[in-house]
Amino acid sequence: MKISKLFLFSTILAFATSFAACSSDNDGDTPDDPVGTVTLNMLNEDNGQTVLGNSDVYINNANNFYSPSCLLSSLGKKNGLGSVSDILLTGGTNTVAVEPGNACQVFNSAAVKEFPSGKLALSTGSNYYNVFVVSLTKEGEAVIGANVKFVLMDVPGNDLPELNSNIGTLNHLNANEHEITIELPSSDFEYEAAFNNVFNKFEHKKEGNKLIVKLIEYEGIPQEIGFYIRIKESYTYVTGRLE
Repeated sequence: MKISKLFLFSTILAFATSFAACSSDNDGDTPDDPVGTVTLNMLNEDNGQTVLGNSDVYINNANNFYSPSCLLSSLGKKNGLGSVSDILLTGGTNTVAVEPGNACQVFNSAAVKEFPSGKLALSTGSNYYNVFVVSLTKEGEAVIGANVKFVLMDVPGNDLPELNSNIGTLNHLNANEHEITIELPSSDFEYEAAFNNVFNKFEHKKEGNKLIVKLIEYEGIPQEIGFYIRIKESYTYVTGRLE
């Protein structure tokens, strides 16, 4: 499984009006903008259709953020871009209203996975945008877009194993190597096997902060095994092999 960075920040962004730096003269109730914040005048699709960073998000003619491929999550009213902290994956859609003072998050759908519990998580090694609407842009009485601030954020690793890392090998010839143990930073994790027991028989289970994989029966066919593992809003994918 290969997950690359989903939104690659260009060195120069068209229509970007400024990069915001941390400031000490902000109002005490308004957090500073994060380092790397970009201010952008986004024109809607009837007036040039400015896109957000390197995503495909734009403002449609109904003056909503819209994306054909990304998942948008509305955060409601926020006290500036710096007040956006936690990732919110619930209630995602491809359309979010553009309203001054509101914030949203932009995720590439390819990085989002739903686990058996119904909870969603983002792949480690990927990234997403936090967005804040500063004001509407008008021409006379007509709304033609919005002035927004946004910043590219990395998905937290949450001390999960590195994406696509190898968890080891099960050896059918050596009874001492019929088990692999994956130790995780806490017992608050969820996993999903990415293989089946068609060719060989395995047992996998959660014990405290450990994921334990056992070979039960070998049918003479070497096999790759893999697991998706989630902690909070992040997930990783690890692989092993039966030989």
